[in-house]
Amino acid sequence: MHIYIGGAHNGKRAYVKKWLASRESEWFDGNLPDGRDAENSVGVLVLAGLEKWLATEDIPEEEAVARVMEVIRNREVIIILTDIGRGIVPIDGKQRQLRDTCGRLYQRLIGEAEEVTRIWYGIPQILKKRGEG
Repeated sequence: MHIYIGGAHNGKRAYVKKWLASRESEWFDGNLPDGRDAENSVGVLVLAGLEKWLATEDIPEEEAVARVMEVIRNREVIIILTDIGRGIVPIDGKQRQLRDTCGRLYQRLIGEAEEVTRIWYGIPQILKKRGEG
């Protein structure tokens, strides 16, 4: 799994699209593939907008994490994460909960990722390389 992370509108999707230009890929933005999508999928699975998906799902955090982990199991996956943990802490309780849930999910994904790249205004910075931990 390769994760690309950065702030909103920092060029993550454009960078990944360019990187995948010669490869077949299937994109899910703000949602997860269902059983039919997973059965018929080809190429690299690209997940983006997990924070949007989490905001619309009314399920416990543990179930959300389990669903994401099930979708990515045994697949070549690129995940594009939007860093929403910086800045002012939201006053709204649901927004704070979303931010915390994203943080814990992101930690799990990054911990299991083989590679992690931060994109900052279109410039990649490698945070974790395959085989380094």
